Amino acid sequence: MKTMRIILIATFALTAVLVLLAGVLYPQMKNWSYLAAGIAFLHGVLALVVASRSMADAGRIAAWCWQGISTLLCIGLLLAQALRNENGWFLAAAALSGFTLLVTLVFALVLKPDVESVR
Repeated sequence: MKTMRIILIATFALTAVLVLLAGVLYPQMKNWSYLAAGIAFLHGVLALVVASRSMADAGRIAAWCWQGISTLLCIGLLLAQALRNENGWFLAAAALSGFTLLVTLVFALVLKPDVESVR
């Protein structure tokens, strides 16, 4: 399980570094890059919460897949907000992040560990 935590940290850190690099290369997108890096950090923390809980492997994988999809969607919504200067996209990204937080909490608290992994 330690290997998976390292992979999760590396994946979300790489995402944050890439969007921050985009902010350096395109100074007009600096605010977007900060928000996108924050989203990647938030989803990375949620992925580590899932990794630290004892739950069914299928639930853990489903949570990680949703968190990855949610990260990409939130970053895309924030990009739309930055390009169009419409705050509705920001609210959509915030709502999606909140929904991801709720899904992660439900998975972490409701799903029981596999019988084989307990032994």
